[in-house]
Amino acid sequence: MRVGINIRTCLGAFGSLPYCAKLLLDFLRNKMYIDDIVVTNEYIPNRWNIIVDEAVSSAIYDRKADVAWVDTPGMLPLSYHKVDTDIWSKLYTTSEFNKQLLEELGFKVDGVIYRLIDDRLFYPLKEYVGTKYDIITIGKHCMCDRKNLRMQRDIILSRRIKSVVISDIWIPKRPWIKQYNFGSISDALKARLLAESRFLLWTSFVEGFGMPVYEAMAIGTVPIYTDVPAHNEFAVGIPIKANGKAKGFCYGTRVIKWYIDRKEVEEAIDYALGMGREEYEDLSEKCREKAVEMYNETVDKIKLLLPGGDK
Repeated sequence: MRVGINIRTCLGAFGSLPYCAKLLLDFLRNKMYIDDIVVTNEYIPNRWNIIVDEAVSSAIYDRKADVAWVDTPGMLPLSYHKVDTDIWSKLYTTSEFNKQLLEELGFKVDGVIYRLIDDRLFYPLKEYVGTKYDIITIGKHCMCDRKNLRMQRDIILSRRIKSVVISDIWIPKRPWIKQYNFGSISDALKARLLAESRFLLWTSFVEGFGMPVYEAMAIGTVPIYTDVPAHNEFAVGIPIKANGKAKGFCYGTRVIKWYIDRKEVEEAIDYALGMGREEYEDLSEKCREKAVEMYNETVDKIKLLLPGGDK
């Protein structure tokens, strides 16, 4: 008898994790024809529980599951935190950076599985919609400004870069900036905005994965990205050099933080906006090719999250 599945995640939170849970739900229903699936924020006995969440806090707060597909944006427990490293019998993460960090904390990691993305992003939208924006940026503004959105805002304003911003950070109205609140747009509109943009500006100082970089690459929009974990493991585009790292405090715990200098960001933007058509099209195609390779690898591994999937 096939057991029902519960995808456990942090419902109600803006950010990529509930969205990643939704993508997994859609994939299992539409590609693997599994109908008995729910998404909740709790453990449900008599179902196969897959947790899609942040790894360290989930282990601290005892978020049980049968299998974990978790990541962490460089979070480290404090001395008084009790971390149950044996909480999950199977543990998969989303990057080699995560794998190494979690193993150093004492977890047994069974493998790396990239996140899913909406496969409609692979449709050739760029050929049909035309270019409206030089830059798109996507990100939830948080207490520690992990995405460096304030820096992005200041650069876009001072340089009058024609941009579309999907974020809840406050930006004064300007004729060259179009803004949508983070979490307020459909997948179809996000795909269109990505296709209408030449570059994604991604200045995060650390990530557990880096979904927008992957999504932009799938559609052929070239990332201008900080050369830091974990998105630098797969990103194709224009890297922004980081200037060292340290451990800071955010989200109620310690985090690993790479320092990003505004001058390095502006130089990467200057290079991007000065790029010729042939160079851009070649880089755009390389982005798509890498994204297709990643997606196919993930599709092959998704079965590992299911009952008996490793047999």
